[in-house]
Amino acid sequence: MKRLFLLSCAILFFLIVMIGCGNKNTTDSASQNQSGSELPSSQTSKENKSDSESSEIENTKQSNIPTLFIHGYSGTDYTFNGMLSRFESEEYGKQQLTITVQPDGSISEVGDWQEEADNPFIQVLFSDNKNNEWNQADWIRAVLVYLKTTYQIDEVNLVGHSMGGVSSFRYLIAYGNETSQPVVNKLVAIGAPFNDFVEGNESQTLTELKQDGPLVLSGRYSEFSAAIQQYPVSTKMLNVVGDLNDGSKSDGTVSLSSGLSIGYLMQSAKRDYSEKIIVDEQASHSQLHENDEVDALVSEFLWGN
Repeated sequence: MKRLFLLSCAILFFLIVMIGCGNKNTTDSASQNQSGSELPSSQTSKENKSDSESSEIENTKQSNIPTLFIHGYSGTDYTFNGMLSRFESEEYGKQQLTITVQPDGSISEVGDWQEEADNPFIQVLFSDNKNNEWNQADWIRAVLVYLKTTYQIDEVNLVGHSMGGVSSFRYLIAYGNETSQPVVNKLVAIGAPFNDFVEGNESQTLTELKQDGPLVLSGRYSEFSAAIQQYPVSTKMLNVVGDLNDGSKSDGTVSLSSGLSIGYLMQSAKRDYSEKIIVDEQASHSQLHENDEVDALVSEFLWGN
């Protein structure tokens, strides 16, 4: 009997040990399964991020139409270097050429033009960077004639900061319908003083400006008004202006009234025109081309689907 009791105890002890080991194995297996499920989740997250980045690139309209970037009064390559670098990093396109124009209209270039490049960028520099908008318009024409005769380029976009925007607009109403230059598909003006720096429009609201045009006209604006019907019908325009939100109603240099005054003429002429006010303490005149919101507006307008 005693031996039977000892044998029963031994069997019971053995069963308890086996059950305990089984629970441990089950726990370890569950732990391994849980760890295993985290790795694919992490990989999926990376895949989703990669897919998102790919989607952004896919949503960028690709073409071999170059975009010319034109600085303002006293501007240099520094004006657009930052924006071009950011656009390249976002894979919107790539800078192919830097073209420098001398006062006599002669042209030199640095870079390597690739005919099949996607969204190529061309930076345009004026050797005499403090000259007037009439000469700058002639120099823009010289650049475009050069691009058409040298590289058989038939279409371009223009992006101009400050006077670069004014000179680009003047080019369009003076020469934009000539066949010796490429067709300008789109124009982006950033901080451009279309009504110069005249005084007397401070009391006018932006609604009144849009409905009636500015109260006081500069010589520049009067010339634009007289020639607005010469602005090419097919050229879309985006006008970006800055408001420091400090009560000045300006970007610190160009007033909202001057910058937005061109909208009245474009609306009157029934041209394709849109505008955007960047309200930001960082929306100063010389920093508009370094503003993330401006980057987004310009890239969407030029290359968005």
